[in-house]
Amino acid sequence: MAGPVAPDALDPHWVELSSLVTRVGANRAEMSRLHAERAEMCAEALDLIARRVAQRQAAHPGREIGDSIPLREVLAELATALRVGERTVSGWLGDGAELVSTYRATLEALREGRIDERHASAIIDAGVALDGDVRAEYERRALDIADTATAPELRDTARIIAARLQPSIVDEGRRDALAQRQVKTYGLRDGLSRLLLDAPAALVQGVFERVTDMACALESAAPPDETEDSDDRTLDQRRADVLCDLLLTGDQRRADVLCDLLLTGAPALGAKAGLGSIRATVNVTVPLLTLAGLDSRPAVLHGHGPIDVETVRVLAAAAPVWQRVMTHPVTEEPLRLDVYRPSGRLRRLLNARDRTCRWPGCRRPAARSEADHTRAWEEGGATCASNLAILCKGHHTLKHASAWTVRHLGGGSLEFTSPTRRRHRNDAPAVVEARGDVGLRPPPWRRLLDSQYDWSDPAPF
Repeated sequence: MAGPVAPDALDPHWVELSSLVTRVGANRAEMSRLHAERAEMCAEALDLIARRVAQRQAAHPGREIGDSIPLREVLAELATALRVGERTVSGWLGDGAELVSTYRATLEALREGRIDERHASAIIDAGVALDGDVRAEYERRALDIADTATAPELRDTARIIAARLQPSIVDEGRRDALAQRQVKTYGLRDGLSRLLLDAPAALVQGVFERVTDMACALESAAPPDETEDSDDRTLDQRRADVLCDLLLTGDQRRADVLCDLLLTGAPALGAKAGLGSIRATVNVTVPLLTLAGLDSRPAVLHGHGPIDVETVRVLAAAAPVWQRVMTHPVTEEPLRLDVYRPSGRLRRLLNARDRTCRWPGCRRPAARSEADHTRAWEEGGATCASNLAILCKGHHTLKHASAWTVRHLGGGSLEFTSPTRRRHRNDAPAVVEARGDVGLRPPPWRRLLDSQYDWSDPAPF
């Protein structure tokens, strides 16, 4: 991100906002520095615990101590002094130890204010299953992305980086997920309960997409005809019902549809609205060599992250439509889309490239956002991938109704310029995931050419 612009170079309307943004940035940097200090103090606290354990063992030589009293002593002391829960302190201790002992570069970035506490936590969490010999490379790539990404964006991308460096963690994660699948209920308040489903990511994503499509179909259905003779409600009652329907949120409609599906196998009014015919659309990006069994690079389930190859092949075998996306051999930017049905192919290409709204920090799915001409069509802007970007409705409106500007940098990258002249670079997800991947191993096209293919061997999916 570019630094502040001299006040005399700005419209006077934006000078105060620019000054405020500068102060907020300085405040964030100072908070990050303090969080780095806290991480070091937490690591020091763990050293105190280790020394206390050694003292107890020395006092009782040859005896198995086997208790957690030293840890509990420190947790209770810190939690009481800071007026936070012991679980919170335990999390601080764990992150502090990881930063000091394993992720030193991340600790320095935190101290310098380049990242904040949530970025550091994302790097630690996504790398927890990695072997020691790949952690340095993982940290380097994650920090490169952290300079321009929000913490949630970094968390998703860091998981993909970790899976690319050590593909075995995806299969291990799948086995753990299958072992932990369950359904639970929790009583909440005022007659409200929560149904919690833990299941494989591809299934849960499919369930969510299907109930979302059904909820949208319900929302777009016409309200009941006020003149219909068979309706014995009063006019005021029918108006009240229509108003309640309009006030229902997307979350509420999804909940209603899901309950109907689980209880009866079909949503209410399914015969009228045709909701039973709606099926989930699950978007998975999978390298061709992985699908062919020649590589172990993980596939990416949109809205979740890396998933195992076995699940991908099952989905691929059952998919009614495949979309072949040609990508750049280095940056992995989607360049061209080949699909049987030509209608909407450019929009599908944009969805494959952008995945979500491209506004920095926004994560609304591309399928529920809009394709925006970066240079307006009425001003001569072309309807092509190099002049289009996915923006959600809110950010699409903001771009046209405010002084924000956007320009394409090429290679799937955009540059947003705020009214205070600060520049924010935003790379397409595929480009971000491929960053730093060059030179670590032969490119995919070389591995494909070098592979020996037996034409009598059937496809593995």
